[in-house]
Amino acid sequence: MRQYSTLLSIVSSLIATAAIFTSTPAQAYYATLDNGEVLKEGEYQAMISPQLIFNQFDGANFTGRLDTGLMEGVSGRALLGFGKIDFQIGGMVKWVPFPDTESQPAIGGEAGIIFARIGSINQYSIRLHPIVSKRIETEIGDVIPYGSLPFGITVQSGGGDETFMPAQLVAGTELRPLEMKNWSFFGELGVNLTKSFGYASVALAYRFDGTSFGTGKQ
Repeated sequence: MRQYSTLLSIVSSLIATAAIFTSTPAQAYYATLDNGEVLKEGEYQAMISPQLIFNQFDGANFTGRLDTGLMEGVSGRALLGFGKIDFQIGGMVKWVPFPDTESQPAIGGEAGIIFARIGSINQYSIRLHPIVSKRIETEIGDVIPYGSLPFGITVQSGGGDETFMPAQLVAGTELRPLEMKNWSFFGELGVNLTKSFGYASVALAYRFDGTSFGTGKQ
């Protein structure tokens, strides 16, 4: 019961914090903010992240994410966001069949579905995010640069009905400071390839296990 109470507390906090930003205009929600590191079963990661748009749309989104390990090499992610997008919610599953080793980077990807409400418009998106990353040990902590080529299919209804295939090129980095165990900082840039947008995202993440805070492992 304590595990579920902790999860409920985290999700409620993310929702409450995201609500502060509902007046901020935006119309984009395709950030990756992930790499080839996979949580173990029973481990969790809570993340909050603003996203600034370079072109096509003005403003920012604010999104909360909650990750959990499902099995070896597989994790799940739930997301909830606000902005000019009145509401967005979705789920992703990440699979990394080739983990990071001395001789190779981590290679995998994530796939999922996102629903967004923008005024009178509904958008249903199937997302695919191939991911490559490499963990590097430094004096300040672990640095994990990653790249992705996210794409998908979006079906729009309720005004200007259409189906399109957005695609981007993404590069980002996660920093896990030695002096801040269980905390991570993300920075990510996305470039529009087709039917999408350029953006910059940052994120703050905290890892914990299913019994209490402060016991997650780096």
